[in-house]
Amino acid sequence: MTNLPEKALLRVDEVAQYFDVTRATVYLWIDHGLIEAEKYRGVIRISQESVDNFRLKSKIKPLE
Repeated sequence: MTNLPEKALLRVDEVAQYFDVTRATVYLWIDHGLIEAEKYRGVIRISQESVDNFRLKSKIKPLE
């Protein structure tokens, strides 16, 4: 994983690069409600907090 830029709102391509997935995958995550996004004047932005929450929700717990 690359580091995220130090800014409040991220572009879809920045999030895709961070997770090493395609932009289409990030759009699917948004469409399925897995990651929260905001739309300003037709441009989608994702907050740092949203990325952090998505990472936390995606953690896998070991088998007991």
